Amino acid sequence: MIIALRCLTAIAIFSLAPLTFAHKLAPSLFEMTETSVGTFDVRWKTPRTLPTPEPIQVSLPAHCEDGSERRPNLDATGILFEWQTMCGDAGLVGQTIRFTGLGINQSAAVIKIDLLDGRSYRQLLNGEQNEFLVPERMSWSAVALDYTALGVEHILGGIDHLFFVWALVLMLATRKLLIAITAFTLGHSLTLSLAALSLIRVPQELTEFFIALSIFVLAVEAARHRFNPEDHSAAKGLVARHSFWICALFGLLHGLGFAGALREIGLPQEEVLTALLMFNIGVEIGQILFIGVVLGIGATMRTVAKQQFPVMTPDRWIWMPIYLIGSGSTYWCIDRSLGLIG
Repeated sequence: MIIALRCLTAIAIFSLAPLTFAHKLAPSLFEMTETSVGTFDVRWKTPRTLPTPEPIQVSLPAHCEDGSERRPNLDATGILFEWQTMCGDAGLVGQTIRFTGLGINQSAAVIKIDLLDGRSYRQLLNGEQNEFLVPERMSWSAVALDYTALGVEHILGGIDHLFFVWALVLMLATRKLLIAITAFTLGHSLTLSLAALSLIRVPQELTEFFIALSIFVLAVEAARHRFNPEDHSAAKGLVARHSFWICALFGLLHGLGFAGALREIGLPQEEVLTALLMFNIGVEIGQILFIGVVLGIGATMRTVAKQQFPVMTPDRWIWMPIYLIGSGSTYWCIDRSLGLIG
């Protein structure tokens, strides 16, 4: 039985690897920057791989004409189109931009529009709302809702960040878990805010490597703690003994990772603080939702184990997620270190 479960775990790891490591849940990004009156530089980036063959496409207002060819370029995370379009004196205000393929692919798209007069717009679209009417100004409520949704989507799509939180749940008792999560939140909120406002800047590749390393450290300590319960030194590992400060330090790293995504999306100039605050709140909402799901699944599995396998200890299943987190973080460490060298 145990061998079969280990085989299933290994299959799950490798079957989930493309989804996990490619960050397919990242939204598509559409940018228009006005360079002269009525003339825009356009960037359109979609994930390299989509769940269905149906492409995600964008339609500009009918009076906008392309001034250059839309040629695709592949980068590490997606397919990028760059071209120039002319919308004349009518511009974009009061006009509608539409997307197709979002609902079929269960995907989202972020629109960034920057006008010469300083106005900027940020909007999150999905299958239910697949078009954006460019207003005179973005309202406070629209910015708050959009950036909260972006924060939730980013944390739930960032499997590496979720693995870190998962390892904490597996390793710490309720009181210490609350302390650790609070410290992690304080840490990533600080660096997210500073980096998003361009007050600090750290190479994204280096940040991603150390994020992977932080997950690996937690996986190792969780394994020592769970697999050697009689070993008092394992039970009093570094994270268990100094959960607040260690998780605050790791939170600083993860905040830089969150900021990388937020910098790519951008902040609306008229509602910078609102967008930053609500993105942070969205990250916390997603984090709390994930913790609730993990605790619920854990409680269910312990109940089932007691009923079906009474001779097994209640937490005997715990090695499965620890192996999964350890395998994933090892892969990320190797992959991202190679990226640093290359």
